[in-house]
Amino acid sequence: MSMKTTPYWWEDEPREAASKIAPPAKVDVAIVGAGYTGLSAALVLARSGLSVAVFEAGQLGEGASSRNGGMVGPSFHKLGIAGLKAQYGVDKTNEILKESVGFVDFLEDFLKTEKIDADFKRTGRFLGALKPAHYDTMAAGLEDLQTACGVKGEMVTNSALESETGSAKFFGGLVFHQDGGLHPAKYHSGLVAKVREAGVVILDHTPVGKVEKMAAGLILTTPNGQTTADKVAICTNGYTGSAFKEFKRRILPLRSAIIATEPLAPEVMKRLMPKHRMQGDSRRLFAYYRPSPDGSRILFGGRATGLKDAPNKNAALLHRSMCEIYPELNTTKISHVWSGLVAYTFDHSPHIGKIGDLHFAMGYCGSGVARSTYFGTKLGHKILGQEELGHTSFDEMPLKGKPFYNGSPWFMPAVLSWHRAADRLGL
Repeated sequence: MSMKTTPYWWEDEPREAASKIAPPAKVDVAIVGAGYTGLSAALVLARSGLSVAVFEAGQLGEGASSRNGGMVGPSFHKLGIAGLKAQYGVDKTNEILKESVGFVDFLEDFLKTEKIDADFKRTGRFLGALKPAHYDTMAAGLEDLQTACGVKGEMVTNSALESETGSAKFFGGLVFHQDGGLHPAKYHSGLVAKVREAGVVILDHTPVGKVEKMAAGLILTTPNGQTTADKVAICTNGYTGSAFKEFKRRILPLRSAIIATEPLAPEVMKRLMPKHRMQGDSRRLFAYYRPSPDGSRILFGGRATGLKDAPNKNAALLHRSMCEIYPELNTTKISHVWSGLVAYTFDHSPHIGKIGDLHFAMGYCGSGVARSTYFGTKLGHKILGQEELGHTSFDEMPLKGKPFYNGSPWFMPAVLSWHRAADRLGL
């Protein structure tokens, strides 16, 4: 089998050819980044009567919006709950958690309202405990979450594991019932169609080199011309470039990679993933895996081998990781391997707000499908000055950087290697 290095999702939903649209001379709002965040914000703004242009540096949807795993949930493990409590207190943290529980409901309602067919299913998510101590930690964490925000979940004992997974690797686990999955490229294409229907100009292959404040407004300069806007929003997440240094130095762009197996026999899929849930486990370097929307193969993702794309190395790394969970897949071939950038923040939380003259929403920490749709919508309302509709519990959380960090996470390969070694040693 010839292994493809483009996302499996593009088989059903290929990316568009270049549109070659010239930038408009003037708009009310310019948005940099045509992912879920930028498009969701654009939809709110255009439907309120404003003229909107969305600038995309490359091929439309080629970034994280069509490269992610299509797994949808509040992602409590990414929020750094202990850190939030230490900095903001219990009450504020619980407010953030309660809002996060609603992210999936928000996305599901959005898809239904907009009639976007993205293969969305509320499957739930199973997290396997790789050590008995991990199971105890999961149980305590679930109890805390249920007290704080009423999350729907349950522990799965070792004796009941067969109903959740065909892996013999786990010592029980945890199920979050509110989670689900979708086809990310179909979702992006559907969102693009809705945004265009609303009258938004989407400019692919039009990177913004700089934004300058002039008497006429904010001037966006691109290789294809300039646009003047009254307001500008930066929605570039892990793909934030040097043109926006104030954001770049506050974001850790980390590479995540995914493999897709060749089609598996139906009885194998039923045994390994009996409830077709989204899945993960308790290792330090979090791995995420799921059945494809049609249930024919397994998609398995995790941190890439380095900062740059290395398809063969990533495929080998993820295949070994997958076989640790499912040894019977040892001889299974890989049909696709791909990678993309996710944006981590130093406090492990997403952020929304304004820095200088630029509005923004970003930092989804590898769980951006539901978060970005929600935050993009909220950002649109904020730009309109609709503070009540735009309010979030994350508003008072400043997006902070670190001294001497300039946006290049050169140190991360060493950090990831240490975590991989710790996982192998069971630390």
